[in-house]
Amino acid sequence: MLPQAFGPSLLDGRLAPGRYVVSGPGDLSGRFLTALCPALLGGARVLWLDAGNSFNAYGAGYAARGLGADARAALARVDLARPFNLYQLETMVKVKVPERWRGEPVVIADPMPLFYDPDVPAGAARRVLTRVLEGMMSLPAAWLVLTADRPAPQGRVGWEEEWSRHARGVMRFYGPNFADDRDDAPGGGARLEAL
Repeated sequence: MLPQAFGPSLLDGRLAPGRYVVSGPGDLSGRFLTALCPALLGGARVLWLDAGNSFNAYGAGYAARGLGADARAALARVDLARPFNLYQLETMVKVKVPERWRGEPVVIADPMPLFYDPDVPAGAARRVLTRVLEGMMSLPAAWLVLTADRPAPQGRVGWEEEWSRHARGVMRFYGPNFADDRDDAPGGGARLEAL
């Protein structure tokens, strides 16, 4: 589950603007969406950029019904967009999100497959990654970047860490539970005070 304070932080705006990164296994995006259901049912809204094509509406529906609510009530609070390549992600971050943003957190779910695309030369992909990060910094939103574990292709190793550079909070997810944020914990860094 997400840290207990996360849902209330979404509801009352205590999640400070900046970049927050949660990393973990391949089903991270689905689990994260499911864990957001109580906050969504409580009135929170999110913009969700489904970069990894992993939006799990069924899981969120089950979670909402488990809370005694209609699944559509939770899913209606998610403004979903799906970039199919890194250039579309750049356009969403720099143009579309600023046009639609009304103060809600913005989730970028599993973006690395777009940057690891072998059909895009590494130099071009790296430039787009830089522009996406710059676009995120120019909008004072709470950006939640969910990065699923996957090996980086040759020439692109270390790119995933760019999301965490200058982040307000970083957390590692292991299986069914989020890791604590102790400095000595793998993936920990005691930087997730706002969550």
